[in-house]
Amino acid sequence: MEFAQYITYGVINGSLYALVAIGLALIMGIMGIFNIAQGSLAMIAAYGSVLFFQHMKIDPFVSLALTLPGMFLVGVFMYLTMFMSMNKFDPGQKLRNSMLVSFGLVLIMETLATILWTANERTVTTAYSGTVMALGDLRIPYTGIATIILAIVVIFGLHFFLKHTTFGKSIWAVSQDHDCAMLMGINVKRTTLVAFGLGIALSAFAGAVVSLHTVSPAVGIDWTNKALILIVLAGVGSINGILFAGLLLGIVEALGVYLVGVHYTGVVGLLIFIIVLMLRPQGLFVRKAGV
Repeated sequence: MEFAQYITYGVINGSLYALVAIGLALIMGIMGIFNIAQGSLAMIAAYGSVLFFQHMKIDPFVSLALTLPGMFLVGVFMYLTMFMSMNKFDPGQKLRNSMLVSFGLVLIMETLATILWTANERTVTTAYSGTVMALGDLRIPYTGIATIILAIVVIFGLHFFLKHTTFGKSIWAVSQDHDCAMLMGINVKRTTLVAFGLGIALSAFAGAVVSLHTVSPAVGIDWTNKALILIVLAGVGSINGILFAGLLLGIVEALGVYLVGVHYTGVVGLLIFIIVLMLRPQGLFVRKAGV
């Protein structure tokens, strides 16, 4: 039963990883922009959830009604002021420039978060924090159950939006070929602007979950590292694959903790990252390019 408990926590952690990575996967798949600041944006969203709970007693999942549009507007501002001008570059230069710009954003956000909220860890303690569902000897935290459900709903909801709505199909078309999409009458500038804002807004879901654990200014880059590993595992442009990649990484890390100890958790993830890059660089779950 101890083994099953480790696997359960692996599934929960993997679901959280997927929530962090899904926005970055969307942005990379559509525009070829590597936003290193994605994890730091999730950190900012988590602080937003903490503040709403501390000052207004709003549950982190309820405050998504406020943090989601807030992060969307942040994404729109970022795209208009920092990333839109990169569309004139070739893909390689665009990727490099976006990495440099977003890394600068990471430093700015970490510094501002430290000034505003100090480097101390913060958390949200709700009525259901620390409560568990008992299945025999197995204990499943209710926050973990909420994390798993949220990851499934968000990722498959995004997949449905991209495949079965008019605007979602426009995003998918732009991810395939900007020029052809423009010839089809799609407003590429508006589509990429909204898609980038959506990718940033998705970090609010991860922020809500992170706030129920611990949040500090330094966690952002760690979440970005997890997101990058998931994108490599899933394949650039694979939306549904992000969830399966997250579960794979979470479970393998849990097995590593069970077998060799908690100190090697990060090493296990990096080993998977390197092995997949060497043996299947297109990713484990990708079928074709694009979203």
